[in-house]
Amino acid sequence: MKKSFVVIFHLLFWVFLYFAFWYVLRLMPYISRLAEFYPFPGDIFLLGYCGILILSLILPFYFGYFITPRLFNKNSRKRAIALTVVFSVVYPVAGSVFDDGFVKGILLQTFFLFAILNGFLVLGISFRSLFEWIKQKQIQQILEKQNIKSELALMKTQLNPHFLFNTIHNIDALIPDDPEKASLSLIKLSEIMRYMIYESNSENVDLKDELEYIHNYIELEKLRMRSPELLTFKVEGSSNEKQVAPMLFIPFIENIFKHTADLNPDSGISIFFSIQSELIHFSCSNPVENEKTEKDETHGIGLNTVKKRLELIYPGKHKLTISKNKSNFKVDLDLFL
Repeated sequence: MKKSFVVIFHLLFWVFLYFAFWYVLRLMPYISRLAEFYPFPGDIFLLGYCGILILSLILPFYFGYFITPRLFNKNSRKRAIALTVVFSVVYPVAGSVFDDGFVKGILLQTFFLFAILNGFLVLGISFRSLFEWIKQKQIQQILEKQNIKSELALMKTQLNPHFLFNTIHNIDALIPDDPEKASLSLIKLSEIMRYMIYESNSENVDLKDELEYIHNYIELEKLRMRSPELLTFKVEGSSNEKQVAPMLFIPFIENIFKHTADLNPDSGISIFFSIQSELIHFSCSNPVENEKTEKDETHGIGLNTVKKRLELIYPGKHKLTISKNKSNFKVDLDLFL
């Protein structure tokens, strides 16, 4: 939280409180009668009287405000608590004596001041605690974002060697039989690497480029599929002038090819995008082997990373549903733009 914001907040709080006192006290007949004993016009007396009230409240407020960090520090907690207790008793008593001296009704007045002044002492502690809580949440969010970036970078390094090894092996096997297709596959591979190295480092990328990257990735993964014709990849709607966080969908798609049971010719992979004006719907489903489903409940480290990224980048603006059974794994993701 910026210091300028905190300072402005404090100033506005006291200005508001000052005029609130002024508005209430000017309606009280007691203040008009009290002003008769002083050689000042009524309005000037009232303004000064409100100023004295504010000054008397500022001291306990900022005593609590500045002692709060010591209350939460193990090394200084006992001393801070002792100072707070002494202040909370001495200050109201001293204020009561200074105001009217030892007169009839001093106990009632002291009790009243004790309640008011210590109320502002607690208020100061509450304000500081709130600001510190907000500050810690902001620091935590920054650290989480940095951690997510590190996990994303780690995910890229995990994806690259595994994906590169399989793709190069498949292209090498394809060269004798279909050199033209092998050449096109190499071009797609270079486009994928360019996107991952250069374009995916920004906070947002064009959805059109992200879909092109996904398309190239799918085409290269098809090279190692026994039944590539069973894979369905479909995009509905226009991706122009829309942006998303980079590599947001690829962990789900990467896991499809990692965990698909490519043994059943009756089962297939489905990858679907529906793009609307303010909504991107993504869904994918794939068959899985029963044993793999039971052993790999997280379904890959990439999915844990993408869940955290969604919470940070699209808080309250996404809906992720992951469902699985013994033979099928399905993901539905809605992004509200």
